Amino acid sequence: MKYDVIIVGAGASGIFAAFELIKEKPEAKILLIEKGHRVEARKCPIDKITIKSCVQCKVCNVMNGFGGAGSLSDGKYNITNGYGGDLYKYIGEKEALDLMNYVDGVLCEMGGADAKLYSTADTGLKSEALRYDLHLIDAKVRHLGTDRNLIIMSNVYKHLKERVEFIFDTCVTDVGKKNNSFFVKTNSSTYTCDKLILATGRSGSKWISKI
Repeated sequence: MKYDVIIVGAGASGIFAAFELIKEKPEAKILLIEKGHRVEARKCPIDKITIKSCVQCKVCNVMNGFGGAGSLSDGKYNITNGYGGDLYKYIGEKEALDLMNYVDGVLCEMGGADAKLYSTADTGLKSEALRYDLHLIDAKVRHLGTDRNLIIMSNVYKHLKERVEFIFDTCVTDVGKKNNSFFVKTNSSTYTCDKLILATGRSGSKWISKI
């Protein structure tokens, strides 16, 4: 079966690629392939009681699955160019902050609006730090928390699945280009598409380097 776009990886970049595609190209036929589980099925077996350390699951539920590594995290979303990446070097400082604020707006629409937004700007702490020649980095932080984070991811999935076909628990083994189309191979099938987005994140970085 041929698709307009195939996205490999349902972490933050894959999810937002799909989110923007269905908004800008609602007629597009999109497939998203993820080697981990659906968000509701993601659960690390470590319970600190009977299982106290990693048991080497075939696919790590902490790192993989819908939402990526961030889904089971404490859910702190940082809006700053001061740390956390170099996006601003490629697109400009204002543009990078605009994108971060846009993502924050989407997360709020999907269930995060009641999470408090903290800021270091114009605070007494910043002024106090300067008295000791300490320079506090300008940043806003929305503390979503793990439970709310999972709710947001569930809502995002519900929003996307109306327009995007998902395949979970499936590893992509190879990708390539033939004539004017890309092919994407899994253990069970081969798919073709006009456009391909590889969004495998940290856990897929070694695989990406081989590809």
